[in-house]
Amino acid sequence: MSGTGWGVEMVGWKRKLPVIVLGVLLLVGSLGPVEKVFAEPQAEPLDIQTRSYVLMEMETGRVLAGKKEKHPYPPASLTKIMTEYLVLKEVKSGRLRWKDEVKISKNAASIGEAQVNLVAGEKRTVEELFHAMAIHSANDASVALAEYISGSEGAFVGKMNKEAQRLGLKETHFINCTGLPRRSYPHPPQVKGEHRMSAEDIARLARHLIQDHPRVIQTLSLPEYIFRQGENRELILPNSNQMLPGYSHFYKGVDGVKTGYTREAGYSFTGTAQRDGMRLITVVMGTDSKSRRFAETEKLLDFGFQNYQMKTLLKKGTSVPKQSKVPLRGGVEDEVPVVAGASCRIPVRKGDQAAYTFRVKAKSGLEAPIRSGDEVGTAQVQLKGKDVPWIPPVPLKAAQDVEASWWTLFYRYVTEWF
Repeated sequence: MSGTGWGVEMVGWKRKLPVIVLGVLLLVGSLGPVEKVFAEPQAEPLDIQTRSYVLMEMETGRVLAGKKEKHPYPPASLTKIMTEYLVLKEVKSGRLRWKDEVKISKNAASIGEAQVNLVAGEKRTVEELFHAMAIHSANDASVALAEYISGSEGAFVGKMNKEAQRLGLKETHFINCTGLPRRSYPHPPQVKGEHRMSAEDIARLARHLIQDHPRVIQTLSLPEYIFRQGENRELILPNSNQMLPGYSHFYKGVDGVKTGYTREAGYSFTGTAQRDGMRLITVVMGTDSKSRRFAETEKLLDFGFQNYQMKTLLKKGTSVPKQSKVPLRGGVEDEVPVVAGASCRIPVRKGDQAAYTFRVKAKSGLEAPIRSGDEVGTAQVQLKGKDVPWIPPVPLKAAQDVEASWWTLFYRYVTEWF
């Protein structure tokens, strides 16, 4: 292009520039005000040698760190967390009892890999089979429980997938109750699809397991279990979780949850540990050795406990700092004192607590009379002046009665009768 042509083109752009700028300004203005929503800065990448991982705080379900945590992979025996959950749900409902005797089927006895050498026709209690599954990851015990509850493993898997939907596990699909690949089954359950779970789904399932059935920790934390105790075929089953006390990868505070391995899945582990009033849940999927899955879990737990702590930003029944009232129409007072209707306790990055504040919003159309305990607004948590979207607003309740003013009563009377 010649020098003359370039100059002409530049002159044309200069003439058009004010119009373009005006158009952009009008477009931005038409979008309306931009809501201030805080996006927490991503944590520094963690050196976790695994295909996928997640670190979650249990009380809130907040994900503190992750890599490909929403991507589904073969979960191997981490599948049994759902099997455990459904067994415990049946026990809690009264439809199943720990002392119920389960007659072992030929099919259950044929399931290999990790097992307790069940024999077709023998009878074992639900409690024995549950411990063998939860502590030793016994596949034959898992299938025996599934058949006892639902009549067949295939029917039980239907329950598993239905429960996954109910719990909002969007990247989960089960084809059996053990996590074994199809080829490991002499007679695989007739369930279509691929057996997959994401690390985040596994963590959320473990969270439900512990929250809904807290006593399960007593089982998951046992260092070993004696199966067929006192019988000729007695077995001492060591816990596959090597992070428990007395094991090679002991980590203070660890008391669950589940190991897993298949060739497709690699070595995986769902862990949980509690320290200083905070419980963390970890999932590592696809490490290259038994030892590595525990070493990488240790890194995640170290990161969580070193960088976060649980803090109560607002306690139920107390007023919001510097914002103890909300405006009110038609009352003898034009404001009503408020207190928190619930506590707000969250994992806070150490050193950040002072940066958290609240944005108080009165309920739309709030008018007197108001009674103590009425919900009159919300308090949204903010960090550095911007809303934190993952923390639900705290309900605010009136701390005292506020009667309608005489003028409001007179106006309502007049409008009602005239």
